[in-house]
Amino acid sequence: MRYGENKERSAELLRLVLPLMAQQSAAFHPLSYTLWYEHVAGVNPSLSRVLSAHLQTGSPLTEQEVHRLHAQHVMARDVEALERLQEQLRALLAETARTAANAGVEAGQFGQALEQHKAQLSEASGVDVSHMVAELLKETVRMQATTQSLTEKLQASAQEVSTLNERLQRAQTEALIDPLTGLKNRRGLERALADTFGEAAPLPGAALLVADIDHFKKINDTYGHLLGDKVIRAVAQVIHDNIKGRDIAARIGGEEFAVLLPETSAQGAAALAEQIRVAVSRGRLHRGEHDEVSGSVTLSVGVAVGRAGETLETLMQRADEALYAAKKGGRNRVHEARSSAAPRLN
Repeated sequence: MRYGENKERSAELLRLVLPLMAQQSAAFHPLSYTLWYEHVAGVNPSLSRVLSAHLQTGSPLTEQEVHRLHAQHVMARDVEALERLQEQLRALLAETARTAANAGVEAGQFGQALEQHKAQLSEASGVDVSHMVAELLKETVRMQATTQSLTEKLQASAQEVSTLNERLQRAQTEALIDPLTGLKNRRGLERALADTFGEAAPLPGAALLVADIDHFKKINDTYGHLLGDKVIRAVAQVIHDNIKGRDIAARIGGEEFAVLLPETSAQGAAALAEQIRVAVSRGRLHRGEHDEVSGSVTLSVGVAVGRAGETLETLMQRADEALYAAKKGGRNRVHEARSSAAPRLN
């Protein structure tokens, strides 16, 4: 999105945004600033409704909520704009092809009609009209040549449009992928969900894992962001290596991941979560010239199984609550969301 505010207006928005950001738990980073900038500028009504609700309740936004809101209300809007442009290009390409084809057909039919009329006029009047018709035929040939030239130009333009369309498709795909890990991002998870379950996206029979790297801020503060990024990539690789088939893995926040498991029972989901947790806990942090071992990485995982008519948002909320319980219970563990049975800590 292009912002239309001038320097004076943007300075005023900055003055309004900073106090709002200061009320939140999230850090002062570009994603958070974008949310509050668009809110006070009044350019994102759906986002403003969510943020206004948070302000009324006095509930500060966490880092995870900032990443989610940014994916839902900022990135999703830009992806949708790309998709609309892509659809318009496809329609233009199809219409161009039809126009060129129709022009060629009509020119050919006109030439055939002139030939027929030439013979009929000569027979009916006895007058030699061949010269006049020959001139008309000559014009027809010229028109056909012009049409052919136009067709070739349109084909060249169509190729350019096709190339642009491919670039837009790549941009669209990249907008659904987390660049650090290669997993899907929040928007990519939502798109994959829609492709799997349809527009209504009911989730009965599907399970969701939400995993968070324990004490990740301490890892960053102690070892630096470069090692922190390596940890995130390593955890993403473990998750990727342990899923299969139609399972969908995504990085949905700074150090938070989600795995959607179609047609998976609570027992199966908990078993996979435990498998991932154990695999991550076996890894070790290495640093320095001698690659000395400096510590380990652990995961806390929340597990929830979808109910009839449930959306990703409500399923995510229940999995988040289970994740919070895992953190509160001591971290490096799996916790299942409350169902008809009592919750269980692994």
